[in-house]
Amino acid sequence: MIKRKFLSVWLAIWSVLKYLLLAGLAAILITLILLGSAYADLREAASQGLAGKKALSGAVAAVQSQAWDQALRQSGEAHQDFTVALSALESSRSNSIIKNIALVRTQINDLEYLLKTAEILSRSLQGIIPIAQRLSQISSGTGGHNFQDFAPADKARFLQLIYQSEPELNGLRANIDIALLNLDKIHKIGVLWPLYSQISDIKNELKEASSLMKTASPLIKLLPALAGYPDTSRFLLIMQNSDELRPSGGFIGVYGILEIKDGGILSLATDDSYHLDMPASQSDKYTLKAPAELQKYLKVEKWYLRDANWFPDWPQSARKIEEIYNSENAALGQNVAPFTGIIAITPDLVADLIDLVGPISVRGVTYRSDNFQPLLQYNVEIAYKDQNVSQWDRKDIVNELMNQLRERLFNLPASDWKRLFAIVRERVASKSLQLYFKNDAWENLAQVLGADGQIVRTAGDYLMVVDANLGAFKSDAVVKKNISYRLTEDGSGLQATLKLGYDHEGGFDWRTTRYRSYTRVYVPRGSKLVSLQGVDESTRDLAVADDLSLDKTSFSFFFTVEPGSDKDITLVYRLPDTIRRQADASQYRLLIQKQSGQRNIDLNIDIRPRQGRKAQWTAKLDADKIFSVGD
Repeated sequence: MIKRKFLSVWLAIWSVLKYLLLAGLAAILITLILLGSAYADLREAASQGLAGKKALSGAVAAVQSQAWDQALRQSGEAHQDFTVALSALESSRSNSIIKNIALVRTQINDLEYLLKTAEILSRSLQGIIPIAQRLSQISSGTGGHNFQDFAPADKARFLQLIYQSEPELNGLRANIDIALLNLDKIHKIGVLWPLYSQISDIKNELKEASSLMKTASPLIKLLPALAGYPDTSRFLLIMQNSDELRPSGGFIGVYGILEIKDGGILSLATDDSYHLDMPASQSDKYTLKAPAELQKYLKVEKWYLRDANWFPDWPQSARKIEEIYNSENAALGQNVAPFTGIIAITPDLVADLIDLVGPISVRGVTYRSDNFQPLLQYNVEIAYKDQNVSQWDRKDIVNELMNQLRERLFNLPASDWKRLFAIVRERVASKSLQLYFKNDAWENLAQVLGADGQIVRTAGDYLMVVDANLGAFKSDAVVKKNISYRLTEDGSGLQATLKLGYDHEGGFDWRTTRYRSYTRVYVPRGSKLVSLQGVDESTRDLAVADDLSLDKTSFSFFFTVEPGSDKDITLVYRLPDTIRRQADASQYRLLIQKQSGQRNIDLNIDIRPRQGRKAQWTAKLDADKIFSVGD
């Protein structure tokens, strides 16, 4: 009984399926008949597309083996094949099914986007091969495998070719961006679905290439400065210790003079900043007065190189650093050649570079990326006493370490250049590398790269918290910090509540002590302070000031945090009406800038305007951040 019922149900289902299958087959046959006029065009497009793919793959392989003539020929063939395929695909559009049925038309469009991408890439490869060939010819004629092995004349030719190729490279980036636009139009569910994962991989690679090209363009324009081509470049190198935080990055314990010609380092010598400051302090000719805050909390009357970076805006600090460096040398009767620019680095950049090139051993001590900063501090602050090294010479080890790092970097294999480039980009974003050029055009390029370290002028909401460690040793290494920002609105306008958290996890020893910071909070100009809580009123030294040059208002105060304790500081202030109007129009935008040298700051943002959209974010302040609400 059950078996007969099951059989009757199955026969009923099959009768339905049979008619559906017959109907489907009939529909396919009708479609093929109607597509008959386009069949030849579609077959031609497919055939030429496959031929183009084969030729393009051959061209790429030829480039990798430096068979330049073959690469140029096959890239040309690929371009021709893809062009013919696109033409055939366009001809198929006159078919009524392709023209009038959206589903079919969508599939044809997807094929067209893929073929256009291939055509653009093959054409771009044709344009870049001659440049790569000339670069290869220069390098192969030197007999060396690294740029450092090149003869001076070959270095100059190499740099000249790169410099002159900047328009072609910009064109390549434009083509890559167009190719990305085409790939973004391809539907995931469609005729190209079996290839979609490969298409996604290609998109990711092209996005990375576009990002690299975006950075490469201003770098190429900066070649005359960064590579000393064709004239020698001379930089004042400032090494900022972020464990002893100062406004533009950290205490200046070491500085250096870097000279570059045709991509090669002519000289790199570092020195203890006290070797300049101490003799200058004894000279009656050096009279530059220190800012009131340094006089009060560091007990110094004159303004020395070690404290010159008092401004969170790097161009301001860089100009002051050069002024003080030149003034101290002049007071000592020493002539100073002009600088091309001022470069600031923090230990995080050096640690990343050591991680790239491998551990470096100096005087029997091995420095790795994970121990570089604390180990170097120990050797120049404590261990030198047991190594028969005088206090005056204790930082000579920095010079030895930097020169070894320089040698390793100049001998870096080409396979590691991409990683080096990524390190530089990441450390520019985190402000571990800041550049200042006296040439306005070069300084503008540094701004394009995001390496200028400027406080940004913006029409929207703004926040930057700047700590200055004054007499707290290297305590920033053990003080964890967080920032919470809450924006609300009442009948009087927008009110910001800023909470700063400091958690001191250290103790009293040679490296750390109680935390002492003169902190400045930069906000939109015209903001009004309502209250400041969490800071001892008798010692907080509160100051409110407008800085017209930066278009900011600052709230400044001094505080301390004992080891093993934490402190929360809360500022309440009202924002100017211009910000309120933006929030009411749902066009609110908040820029939070990171202080160079600050690490691992947790951000909590809570935006609650009365009429605008509400939003909340949590993030790490590892670079400048933008938060926006609205269109």
